[in-house]
Amino acid sequence: MLKSHQSFREEKMTNSLISIIIPLYNKCAYIGRAITSVLIQKYDFELLIIDDGSTDDSYEEVQKFSDQRINVLKQENAGVAAARNNGISKAKGELVAFLDADDEWLPDFLESIVKLIEKYPGAGLYATSYEKIHLNGNREAAHFKNLPPPPWEGIMPSYFKAAAFGEPPVCASAVCIRRSVFDKVGMFSKGRRMGEDLDLWGRIALSYPVAFTTKTGAIYHEEAQNRACNAKFTEADEHPFIESYKALYKKEQTAVNEKDLMLYIGRLKLENARQHVLSGNYGRARQLLSCGVCTPSGIRKILWGSHINRFTHLVWKWKCKLYRRSTS
Repeated sequence: MLKSHQSFREEKMTNSLISIIIPLYNKCAYIGRAITSVLIQKYDFELLIIDDGSTDDSYEEVQKFSDQRINVLKQENAGVAAARNNGISKAKGELVAFLDADDEWLPDFLESIVKLIEKYPGAGLYATSYEKIHLNGNREAAHFKNLPPPPWEGIMPSYFKAAAFGEPPVCASAVCIRRSVFDKVGMFSKGRRMGEDLDLWGRIALSYPVAFTTKTGAIYHEEAQNRACNAKFTEADEHPFIESYKALYKKEQTAVNEKDLMLYIGRLKLENARQHVLSGNYGRARQLLSCGVCTPSGIRKILWGSHINRFTHLVWKWKCKLYRRSTS
């Protein structure tokens, strides 16, 4: 059962080591920037860099840094989720933070995280806002829906409502999680083509409050090559959190708002359908868009609060046409 955040009592963190995990695969042009942004943090940490079988000069770039807080682990290529899980299993700290090799932290990221942890010790996940640098070089703050306007920090009123609209409120490079949380909800889902991070955030949000600050703590870079997964989807591919939700969600055992959760599931199904259309799996896309939350009114509500791109809008129009045919 989720704890009420009104019952939280502030507690000071003393001598708590933070384990920072960077999964690394063929990011030799960016890894130095990420490491430098960690080394300027003002809190006690260990940095675990998990080289996931890089075939470029990424490992050599890491070796240029001589700092006893850095520990490099090499593994055969198994994917970002396996690399993060390897880091979690080797982490010595009570708290685990993540940073992608092509992103960077602002100098006070850990300071902001520690303040959240001290104020809201009952939360399971702590996150800051983030900025994006687009392919054209433009820098932009992330835009969130259904969160209090900045400056604000606290327990999210509803993680799933915030995540259903606008941009994801939790970024994999701006998050910190207690080690004990992994014991309850598990680690990252391995072998997925997309969404292994959103799956973990969702599993945590089903069991714990999520603490958030609108203060920017990280920069997400879009210019990095192989940033997004370009692998084609098979007919069986489904967003991992949809599977987790089916297995874990029990209405009577959680304080999560079911309506908010269903809106979020609808958004994931819509994105899943988009990936299947791009992969040529039109039948599977049609099945996903036939779910209850993907009626035209449901999709319209999701898109209204989201950043609508041309393709997603076309999917909505396509669904409306299918819906009219099925009801005529």
